Amino acid sequence: MATHPGANMPQGSRGMLKVLAAAGALGTLGPVAALAYSQGVGPATFSAIRAGIGATIFGALLLARLQPSVSLTRLAPRQRATLVAAALINGATNLVLFFAFGAMAVGLVMAVYYLYPVFVALLSAVLGRERLTPVRIGALAIACAGLVLVLGSQLAPGAHATFGGVALAAAAALCQAIYLTVIRGGFDDVPGVQATTVVLLGGLAVSGLAALLLEGAGGVAEWIVSPTAWIAFACAGTVGALPKVWVMGGVRAIGSARAALVLLTEPVVAVVVAALVLGQRLTAGELAGGAAILLAVMLVRRSGAVAARLPDASPSLG
Repeated sequence: MATHPGANMPQGSRGMLKVLAAAGALGTLGPVAALAYSQGVGPATFSAIRAGIGATIFGALLLARLQPSVSLTRLAPRQRATLVAAALINGATNLVLFFAFGAMAVGLVMAVYYLYPVFVALLSAVLGRERLTPVRIGALAIACAGLVLVLGSQLAPGAHATFGGVALAAAAALCQAIYLTVIRGGFDDVPGVQATTVVLLGGLAVSGLAALLLEGAGGVAEWIVSPTAWIAFACAGTVGALPKVWVMGGVRAIGSARAALVLLTEPVVAVVVAALVLGQRLTAGELAGGAAILLAVMLVRRSGAVAARLPDASPSLG
């Protein structure tokens, strides 16, 4: 399995490519989830099975010694605790989003959730890891404007914000921001595939418990014999889960703030996939928004390349 796109490129370019590839793959999750939901699969069940499939595949690679691993019991206590925290935070992100979808229109939820790059940039600046430069502030503003165009066209005329929905979506965004910040430097002694396996197991535990409590055993009966549901599970557990290792590798290579902004290409891919798979038409606003997000990615990529060439550039800067 190729887990290192562009292995012969410089580290910064390789990290950027990993995150772009991950965003493209993760962008398929929306349409795939829609197919599963149409067969009666609940969101928590879908999230749990997706994480379970991904963890099983990565776990098999580790057991077969096809990927490097370390003894987690021999890790420094801080790294071990940070890895467990990352797994639980990632699982909480999916669970909180699940509740948000039940409280407010999906488009509005995602419009709030995708503000997480702003939180990441602020957290990274406060921690002294990455500078909040004018170029990065401008790139974030352009990306947020593009995001409004991409997601705004998906809202139904009667969609309206609710306090609970906004609060839950914001909580999910904060969880995602903390996750992306934590996985940079939090447990660098753990190889990417092994760390991602632990993260996916955390998602399985959190989403699985939510599925049992909220959906119960009765939620299985409707989709268990549906080929469409199992195809959706297979896609979500591979294309929609395995690229999380690229996210981790990309964050480690280019920093949390830059990686978070690049991940905003995910909703662009989602609307394109929906147009191709579900027959939805791309609007002028979605095309303009996608172009704005790509422009922001180009700006932050160039700013990183310039910083890397400066004699006094710190290796810790994204």
